[in-house]
Amino acid sequence: MQLQKGQLYQRGGISPAELTLSANCYYKNRNYVEIVRQDAAIQPSLGIAIGFEFDEENGEYPYSPSEAVLQIKDFSWGGVEFSALDTLNYTGVSNSVSDDFSLEILSWENDTIIGVFSGLLLNGAGDQAPIDSGYFKVELKRR
Repeated sequence: MQLQKGQLYQRGGISPAELTLSANCYYKNRNYVEIVRQDAAIQPSLGIAIGFEFDEENGEYPYSPSEAVLQIKDFSWGGVEFSALDTLNYTGVSNSVSDDFSLEILSWENDTIIGVFSGLLLNGAGDQAPIDSGYFKVELKRR
């Protein structure tokens, strides 16, 4: 995929409506899941990205990943990609250093993952945004 003159083009026959589906991936070789949702396929204004370590062989649910990240992105602040350098957008991290965001996997069946999340998101300016309760049920593409 590439951005040209304000339009997103890709090769492979995916329609604009299907572009958001291609962003929900399970990277088996890295044991990592990425879920990206945005309010429009071509010219988004808001988006959310969730990433976490996941091993489908775990078999015990609920399961809390040892590392997870969530970012809310306002695309009007520049760029069409999520980045760790985005200091204006809100991010929550759960790992061995930070525990301001929690994510729990409730089930995994037929490449569909169900989970919940909550916590406190921070931005580079020091602002905070609480997330009381979030929920996802997503069919993941294996990569």
